[in-house]
Amino acid sequence: MIVAITGASGSGKSTLAQSLVKSSLSVASGPAACLLSLDAYYRDLSHFSLAQREGVNFDRIEAIDLPLFCEHLSKLKSGGQIEVPRYDFSKHTRIADHTDVLGPAQLVVVDGLLLGAWAELTSNVDYTIFVDTPTNVCLQRRLQRDCGERGRSEASVHEFWNSRVLPEFQRWGEGAKRRADLVVSGEVPTALATAEVWDALSF
Repeated sequence: MIVAITGASGSGKSTLAQSLVKSSLSVASGPAACLLSLDAYYRDLSHFSLAQREGVNFDRIEAIDLPLFCEHLSKLKSGGQIEVPRYDFSKHTRIADHTDVLGPAQLVVVDGLLLGAWAELTSNVDYTIFVDTPTNVCLQRRLQRDCGERGRSEASVHEFWNSRVLPEFQRWGEGAKRRADLVVSGEVPTALATAEVWDALSF
């Protein structure tokens, strides 16, 4: 079963995805699960200068290597195994000769910002979850992540948010929310959201 989790940047979708996989693995009767992040499939921009890479809009679907992602998703759905690329967000490049082996698994949880922007993805997944979180909360979470983990300045995070992240999400967010099989709040405790998803999936 392929379960996709999407929502705005900073909505809590990755936290929920990780919780689902962790809770599945902690229960003996639960399905074997794995987590696949769309973030791993950003295109390698090592052929560009750093200044050129910084100018790329990573909140548009064109920034994703969709052919490779679709190929890997298809392999996982058929019970296969894949080698997931590793991506260096501080340099906007893939880490050469480093991949992570994933699968096979009975439950594949896929999380990613742009999953919701690509309506055609619904043909490849069995269940879609939208994490609904106020954008002001999302911005604060993004500041904590990008400044603390990805080496970005607070000013650059604000600039990216206002010029790229928020406008792009406003373009596709409502449509993704309507298409979702389940909408959960990104402000409730993760354990509650996880339990809500398990109830909906009926494993």
